[in-house]
Amino acid sequence: MLSSLPKNIIQYLIDELPPYTGLLIIKTDNTGMVLDFHGPHNEYLQKKPEKGNHIHEYIPALYSMIPPVETPFVLNRIKLAGENYADIHLVDFNDDEYLTFIVDQTKEVENIRSAIQKINESKYKRESSNKELHSDFNLNFSAIFDYLMFKVTDEDNVIVDSQVPTWVNSLSNSFLPNSSINLSEVFPYMEVFFIEADEFWNKKKNGKFKSGIWTETLVDGTDLALNAYAIFSNNSKYILVHPVDNIDKEQINFQLAREQKLAFEQLEKADKKLKLLLEYKDKFVSIVSHDLRSPVAGVLGVVDLLINDEDELNKLNEFYVEMIHHIKDEMLRLLDYNDKLYHWSNLELGNFEVVKSKQSLKKIIDTVQITSDKKLKAKNISFNTNLKDDVTIFVDITLFLQVLNNLVSNAIKFTPENGNISIDVDTRKVVIISVIDSGVGMPKKILSNIFSGFARNSSIGTDGEKGTGLGLGIVKKIIDAHGFNVTVESELGKGSKFIIDMGR
Repeated sequence: MLSSLPKNIIQYLIDELPPYTGLLIIKTDNTGMVLDFHGPHNEYLQKKPEKGNHIHEYIPALYSMIPPVETPFVLNRIKLAGENYADIHLVDFNDDEYLTFIVDQTKEVENIRSAIQKINESKYKRESSNKELHSDFNLNFSAIFDYLMFKVTDEDNVIVDSQVPTWVNSLSNSFLPNSSINLSEVFPYMEVFFIEADEFWNKKKNGKFKSGIWTETLVDGTDLALNAYAIFSNNSKYILVHPVDNIDKEQINFQLAREQKLAFEQLEKADKKLKLLLEYKDKFVSIVSHDLRSPVAGVLGVVDLLINDEDELNKLNEFYVEMIHHIKDEMLRLLDYNDKLYHWSNLELGNFEVVKSKQSLKKIIDTVQITSDKKLKAKNISFNTNLKDDVTIFVDITLFLQVLNNLVSNAIKFTPENGNISIDVDTRKVVIISVIDSGVGMPKKILSNIFSGFARNSSIGTDGEKGTGLGLGIVKKIIDAHGFNVTVESELGKGSKFIIDMGR
């Protein structure tokens, strides 16, 4: 391999690399795939490099770093197999290939580490002579050595688990011991680092994992370079953040480029997954829509036979004839709603086109009452409306009926036996429709995101009824598509009131 090196690479070796023995050279393509190697791999790597494997399988520090932002590029004192440290040089070989030179630096690192340890021990003895240690980490210890320590409680939040070092005061954010914060909101870089840290934590082995370098802008406008450690100890997860001294600006720029690439890769993966999920959703809706059409059409066919058979109709009293016509109307609406369900993706994106026409509000309310009659009687809930004179409204009849049916169905679900539900209409300025119940009401926490879409946990009704968590999300989408507005007023123990303002 060495005999094939061009003159410029050989000159780089002579000019830039220190005269240490044990040089390992690994050749890769521009994706980091190993093509060849030369040198004592066992001194630096856990296993022999194999052609066709990525170089980061042997040297994790090189993950996503080939091709480098610029070459030659040097990573100083990287810990490799065992206790060995090395400088790693990335150099262009040709347009599609790169050379990685690994140069031993173990002795130099040991000398530096020994000197730092003596300084730290002396400093710690002076500043913590009368302070107690706690657990695996000491709160005062981390502050003395400029570490800000967090204990990880979940994916979004951490608890400040140390005294706050002085450098933190120069940031725009302030922290207090034992306070809970969202770390990625304070340090946006952490959103990228947490991806790598999670892989480390999931191994559940005591140890630490170091981040790259990032910068934060201080209140005075200057930049502060930081890095972090992910730590796993006694089944607990920690993050330590620490300022970095004497960092070359070029190295910071390189690290920022690496972070950007990592973030882009994660975004790309999420985008692919989202496209698959959307494709699956569209197929699912298409199948459901297709399979619903046949039984609905079958019921409509039977109903039409009954309606067109005068001899049979004459045998029925007026109530049953009215019910047969009502079944036909409901089946036609279900068929129409089924067609709209097929185009649900457009409704989700907010560009669903409703087909409005003049409709009788009194007839709509009567239809809702008939649809809900069985459930109302089961819980002995009274249903009434204050609408005396009919009002004409301009709506998509299928979708608007779905809104009122959902709201009344919800009201029945959360209203105890012997309660009451009403649909009140105010026509003084614009048409305002209110669905009011005497049910259990809702706390403020639920009210704040009640129309946000899919609910994580659907509540159980007063009679054990289960819900899908979809109803109010659908209500909001349909009302928005009409150009109306929907709000809610509720108080625990005092019922709920859903208000549709048609004048927006």
